[in-house]
Parts: sequence; structure tokens; C-alpha cells
Amino acid sequence: MTSPRRAAGAALVAAVALTGGVWTACSACGGGATGRLKAAPAESPVVPASRTLLPSEAGATAQRDVAMWPTARDGASEDLASLATHEGAAGLVEAAADPELRSTALRAMAFAQGWSHLPYLAGVATGDDDGDAILALTSAFELSARARKAEDVEDVDELREGCEKLGALAHNVKKTKETRILAFRALRMTPCPKPASPDALDAR
Repeated sequence: MTSPRRAAGAALVAAVALTGGVWTACSACGGGATGRLKAAPAESPVVPASRTLLPSEAGATAQRDVAMWPTARDGASEDLASLATHEGAAGLVEAAADPELRSTALRAMAFAQGWSHLPYLAGVATGDDDGDAILALTSAFELSARARKAEDVEDVDELREGCEKLGALAHNVKKTKETRILAFRALRMTPCPKPASPDALDAR
């Protein structure tokens, strides 16, 4: 016969495992932290306060997910790609609001699926932080250079918006030459809806 104490302990282990499973399932849909918090039970003791902090009683799966951020910080392509798959484009954009995660999130956006985050990258590129601008434009270029099937058409409205922002940046003489050239390179690699792509760039 199972004692009350043993039964309570088994119930706690099951609850932690269930929460870890919810974390993994929601992260696969690319909904970001907001989706994960909504999916987890409100009374769950292992809902993370951030993407980098988890209570010690959290399950192994949840702890592994949080460890993806410091692992990807060094910028290794395979780690950034894993992070992008885990978070999705929306999750990376959300995480970029955290200064601690911003540079890693911007790098990982090069590996996220679709074009929904291209307007965000272009917006960061037009900002006042030159370091963030370079990271964003580098990711925009790598995102655009990634091989895609000819029939793939993703996030058309966002693609058009991102192209327009990159085009405006490429022609903005108030920006540095390096920034404008990077914007132009990213734009030339992007399958922009016409007539967003410029024919030439005066980078003087």
C-alpha cells in the first residue's frame, strides 16, 4: 500500500514533468515566452521568470531550454540555429527586448524561419546603436542568402515592409557608409516584391 507521503512525492514529480513537456511543446510552435506562460498552469511552481532564470525544481527539459541562451552567446552557427528553432522568430524578437539577450537574439534571427522578423531587423538597423545595426544587417543578409525553394513564399507583407525599410536605409545619406552598404547587400539578396529593390547605391 502506498503511503500518503510517497503518493504526494509522485504527484509532484509528475507535475514537474508535465510542465517541462508543456514548455517544449509550446517552444516548438515559435510563440516565444508569452505562449509558454499562457500554456503553463497558472499555479505551476516552475514557470520561468525569464529566459535565463528557472527555479531549481524545474524539470530537466526546461533547464536545457534555458541553457540554450548562454550556449548560443558565443555565436556558433549550430547553437544559434538550435536557439532559432526553439524560440521561433517571434520569440527571438521578444527576447531582444532584454539587453542581456539582445545580441544573441539578433544573431539567431539569421536562422529563424520565414520573413516575419525582417521588419524588426531593418528597424534595429536604422537605430542609433551601430553595434546592433551591424548585427541586425548581418543577420538580414544571412537570412536572405539562405537557400529556399522557388515556390516558398513566406510572410509576404512583412517581407515587403522589411524591403522598404532596408531600401530607405540604403539611400539614407545620414547613415554611415558601412551601414548603407550592408543594407544594400541584404536588400539585393532578398526576394523583394517589386519595386522595392534599388538598382544602384551611391555610397559616397
